Order: sequence, then structure tokens, then C-alpha cells
Amino acid sequence: MTTYIDNKYLRFHGELQNNKYVDQQLREYFPNYDYKGIFFDVGAFEPITISNSHHFYMNGWEVYSFEAIPENVSKLAQHRKHVFNYAISDHDIDNITFSQVHAGGPNGWTASYSAINLSDEYKKIFGWSPANVVKTINVPQRKLDTIIKEYIPNLERIDIMSLDIEGGEYECLRGLDIAKHKPYVIVLENASHTNKYTEYLSQFGYRLDKNSSYNYYFVADDKPSF
Repeated sequence: MTTYIDNKYLRFHGELQNNKYVDQQLREYFPNYDYKGIFFDVGAFEPITISNSHHFYMNGWEVYSFEAIPENVSKLAQHRKHVFNYAISDHDIDNITFSQVHAGGPNGWTASYSAINLSDEYKKIFGWSPANVVKTINVPQRKLDTIIKEYIPNLERIDIMSLDIEGGEYECLRGLDIAKHKPYVIVLENASHTNKYTEYLSQFGYRLDKNSSYNYYFVADDKPSF
């Protein structure tokens, strides 16, 4: 595939679901490539290979990446300007125990399971290998509101917020003043297909637009002008 046409970066990198990448589906909400938005990537993991935000970063968006695992933060920092080494939840705690899972052995992929609370439900849904290695690390935990207040005080809007923190998505939402910041599109991992996200976000004027496998796309009723 051609990477650039007329200075537009056309490649997509997110996880492929139902024959479309996650970032490709997000792009459909923002068809105007001249628009440069704000992207919050919570549980960013890594900067390119399965990144939901890299396509937008390459098209001039301001991307804020949030990641708990220090070595992943180091990789992100090589490609991104705004990288925050915090576990994200609904309370501020200076030191928590975070479960870092290496799938298939000590040098394996750290996506899919690593979380504040290692979920038995996620183990059942995604399958758990005896070869997986769990390492506990100590990291600071913050609400998104706290990070915004301290580091991004002039933030006016969030256009896309991607949440992929292995079962901690609900707590992450509760740690953000949604009525104030109101991301236009929220995509989150809902592996158990629970209704709690739809019920919670409906209070703030969101509708569930679609789900592609376990990724759920919520859209705010009041659409901004792009």
C-alpha cells in the first residue's frame, strides 16, 4: 500500500477486526485529513505495530500516550512527544502493584493480560498459557483528570480516546470528567460484552455506534465541527 498521497499518511496499524483495522474504523469518523485532532491513547503499549494512534500521529494529530510498563514507555518515547508512565484508574495512588504478563515466556509479548488487576475473566476469554510469565512491578496510578490538571492544563477537547487496559476501562472512565472534556469518539475494549459502558456513557450523551468483536465505539451526540 502507498504510504503517502498528497501528504496524507494512509497506512493503518491497529488490530485487524472484521477486515478493518481499529484506526481505520476510527478514521471513518474523521474523514477530513486536514483536521488535526487530539488523541488520548490509554494503554498505548507500543508506538507503531498495533497502535490505534500512530496513523493519526503521522497525520499531525496531538497524541497523548498513557502506559504503565516502563520498557514500553521507553519505546513510545522514541516516537512520541507526550508519554506518561502511569497506570490509569479512578484513584490517585503513588505506588501500586501492577501485573506484567509476558505471553509465552520471559521475553514474550506483554499485551493482552498486563493490568492493575490480573483478570480471571480475561484469562478465560483470551486463553491462558502455562508458559506465560507474570512479573509484578511497582508503578504510580493516576486518574486522567489528575494528569490533565498537572501536565495538560490548557486542554480544550479530546477528539478520540482509546482505552485498552485489560479490564480497567470502566475505572478509567470514572477518573475523567467526561462532561467537561467529552471525547467525540471513545473506543474501548469490552471483552465480556457487558452493558455497563453503554449505561454509564449514556448519562453523558453517548450512544453505542457499533462494536467490532470486543472493541466498542461510542460517539457523543453533539458532534464538533471538523
